[in-house]
This record gives sequence, C-alpha cells and structure tokens, in this order.
Amino acid sequence: MSDAQYKSMKVLRLNTWVLIPIGVGLVILCAIFTLSESSVSPLFDRRKHEILEHNWSVLGKNSPLEGPSPGFKKPDGLKVVGLVFYGRRETVSILDCYLQRNLAINGGFLDEVVFITRTNDLADLLWLDARVAGVPQYRRQTVSFEYKDYSGAYDEIEPDVLYIKIDDDIVFIEDTAIPSIVETKLEHPEYFLVSANMINQSPLSWVHRHLGALIPYLPELTPPFLSQNMSQSQWRASHLPNWEAPPEMGLFGWTPDDFFSPPFEGHRWLPLAPGTQGSPLVDHTPVKSVQYTITSINYEDLRGWWWWPAGAQLHYSFLSRIEDRSLWRYKFRTWDFENERLGIQFIAIWGSDIIASKPIPADDEFHLSIQMPLITGRRK
Repeated sequence: MSDAQYKSMKVLRLNTWVLIPIGVGLVILCAIFTLSESSVSPLFDRRKHEILEHNWSVLGKNSPLEGPSPGFKKPDGLKVVGLVFYGRRETVSILDCYLQRNLAINGGFLDEVVFITRTNDLADLLWLDARVAGVPQYRRQTVSFEYKDYSGAYDEIEPDVLYIKIDDDIVFIEDTAIPSIVETKLEHPEYFLVSANMINQSPLSWVHRHLGALIPYLPELTPPFLSQNMSQSQWRASHLPNWEAPPEMGLFGWTPDDFFSPPFEGHRWLPLAPGTQGSPLVDHTPVKSVQYTITSINYEDLRGWWWWPAGAQLHYSFLSRIEDRSLWRYKFRTWDFENERLGIQFIAIWGSDIIASKPIPADDEFHLSIQMPLITGRRK
C-alpha cells in the first residue's frame, strides 16, 4: 500500500465483560467505561465542556500515518452503508453518537446505517425502534433465528454498495477511521476486505505492544481510603493514584494469574510509577500475554483472546493515550495479514464480495477473512 493507505484510525469497541482492541482505523472495545458526570465520553473535552472538533486526534500533525490522504473526499456516486450487528442497547447507546457523527448529512461518509437485529430482548428492540424512528438514515433489519449461521444477516446486500460492517460492542471511532478504510478499499480493489486498527483484538494488541503504545497498569488490590476517588467511572489516568505493590511481592513482581478474580466490587486499574516492575515496560503486566498467532489450542496459549486482565489493561492504556492526545503511538502503515485469521469487527467490504461469499456459515469471520481470500486469490 501507499502512504495514503494504512494510516491508522482508531475505533473503540465495547465488550460485556472486558475492554477489547483491532487494524486500518482505530476502533475500541470497552466494558468498564461508563458515562456520568465524572466520566465523559472521549468525544467531549472536559476542559472546554464542548464536543471536540472533527479530526481532533490528528490536527496539527504532519505524519503520513495520520488519517486519509489530505483532501480526500467521498467520491460522487459512492454509496457507503454501515452494517451494525445489533443485540445490546447498552453498548450501541454509545456507538450511536459515533454513527451519527459519521453520517453523510453530518459531514461523514455513511449514507445509511442498517441494524441487523438478532435478539428477542424486548427492551433492546424497543430502544432500537426509538432510535430508528428518530434518525431517518437508520433502518432496522430483523434476522431469523432458524439457523445458527449469519446467512440471513446478508440477505439484503446490494452489489455496488461499500459496506462498513460494525459489531455492536464498538464504543469509540476516531474521526479518520471510516474515511481511511474507504480510501484504502477504493485504491486497492485487490484486497478482499480492509479492517480498522482495533483496540483489544489479540493480533493487533501484539502489534500495539511492540509499537510501545501500551502502558503498564495493574488492578487495585485493596479498597482505597474514603478520601480517595473510588469512582469506577473515572478513566483519566491523571486522576488516578499509582499502583501500590503488595507487601508479599516476590523478586519478579506481581501480576494476575489465570484464576485471578476482581479483588472487590468497583476496583480500578492503576498506572505503575516509573521503575515499578520495570515500568514503563509492560513485561510484567497482563498484556505480555497477547499473541499474534494461534500456535496451539492450549488454554494458556489462547490467553490473549479470553483473559479479562489483559483486556482491561489494553483499554486503560487507550484511555490514557486519549487524555494525553498520543493516539499516534498506535499507528502504522499497511499491515498484510496474509493467511492469518483477521477479526471482522470493523471492516470495509464490497457488497458484491459479500454476495459471492454466500452461503456464509456460522463462523463468518473465518469464512470472510481466511477462506474467501484464499478462494479468490486476494489479500486482506
């Protein structure tokens, strides 16, 4: 790819239990991130009490890694549709603000957002119906539960539309994310799909660790004094105390093991002071476990995919980078996944390629990120 391509964007995605990250734009997954007076969405600047300007994370930068090519505009006649796999109102209530920010009528690229609904929860359905009724560019599509595959989710695909497939646990989308993956896909039709640069997805978390983007955090082991801010919703690193090592800490420090449970309700993750357990290195913290490839099906080797302490640290690192305006640390140019499995939580793909991929089985990620690129002789 040229310099204008894999200019990393960021997207935040929210998982029910842990915070999770993935590769061409930045997208993030987060679970302990809540909205309250003390925890404001990263879209808002607490100091100014106003919505941040578009492209706030890249303004004033001269790096070729920052966003799409200068002056890149959505081509005339191109239809871009968001395809949100919907099931949880808690996370989509956050995603909603980013979707609206990226609508074409608001200066973004999305002409329409289709919510693929696979839930029988009445509260979730009523919430979605209310949002669809209030936003003309939103539409709901209900999928049958007759089969355990995703074939029904792709029944209304149009061949000449560029789709941005989005999981319902995405809770942060950098302003340059969608323009960047759209530009990359248009410039490289040989790519079967293009992914955003995700936060909390094991292969890309491995890349982020080696780029030096991750910050050492460990869980608070004992409740703080009442005089300290015990709010679980406090995400700004500058408002958190440093992590304190337990008295019984051994020669090589302390880190959670596979059976570690939350030490108490509402515990926080705290940054390590320089020099504590090798800080600012992360070698003795949970993110050391994230891996690029699945080398075996052993429980320990798959830790980066399921271990909640790693997910929590990944998200706290990301929130810290938001506060100090250093999201550039996650960015890189084109990353070719070759024949490795790629997460499809936030991807750009042509409708014609989705149609050619049918029937799509239950493991649509394996089918779209491995099988179809091999069958068609294309990359991703």
